[in-house]
Amino acid sequence: MAAFESFENRLAVVTGGASGIGRDVALELVRRGAHVAVCDVDGERLAATVRRARSLDPAVRVTSHEVDVSDVGAVDRFRDEVATQHATDTVHLVVNNAGVVGGTSFVRSPQAEWERTFDVSWLGTYHCTRAFLPMLLAADQGVVVNMSSVSGLWASLGPRTPHSAYSTAKFAVRGFTESLLVDFRANAPHLSAVLVLPGHVRTRMPSPPRTWRRALGALFADYQPVTSAAAATAIVEAVGRGEWRVVIGTDATAVDERVRSDPWTAYD
Repeated sequence: MAAFESFENRLAVVTGGASGIGRDVALELVRRGAHVAVCDVDGERLAATVRRARSLDPAVRVTSHEVDVSDVGAVDRFRDEVATQHATDTVHLVVNNAGVVGGTSFVRSPQAEWERTFDVSWLGTYHCTRAFLPMLLAADQGVVVNMSSVSGLWASLGPRTPHSAYSTAKFAVRGFTESLLVDFRANAPHLSAVLVLPGHVRTRMPSPPRTWRRALGALFADYQPVTSAAAATAIVEAVGRGEWRVVIGTDATAVDERVRSDPWTAYD
């Protein structure tokens, strides 16, 4: 993948930008001179993120958009707002970060909870990539950054602890991103895709249960979750270097290595 050498005066779209990794990715992009359109369903926290971003560099344009990314109509309106408010027909970065947790069990969890988790965490990525694709194609260079998870490597939170809807969504994000690598090379070589696989990051998302630390023997015995700011810096720097696969945290690295080396016993 080609390096994204300069973020200055480029336009980035960041979903789920009111808090956590999304917030810090938006702030990091502003620090590097990018204009940013930030969306979230949490209007109050979104406004705080945008105020902070604007204070970092008054010369950079930062716009705020309340959007439910699981709603295709809302995402299409979001795209139109971005085009109008930034007075452009091009976008250079789409960072699909929005996600929610729920529907841990396909057997026991309510269907509505399962589907809401899947719709936000997977369909949100699809809707936004599809909506902004024409603007990416119109740019001289473009990158789609998709937030999968360690749960896109390992569909469990430990023995007898399912993580059904979220893992299913994040496996879909992983497969979609890897397919885009090939698709873009064949059909849009000025575009590239980045797969992000974070482990436990300190955000507003729920912390993993105790089974997570006990899982897979001693792999997680001494790990500490990274901060969302550190994760955001790692993501933006990877985009700049042209890396397509970003594993964040010692826990995610351990799971990645463990599952690839011996997938047959990963769920024992």
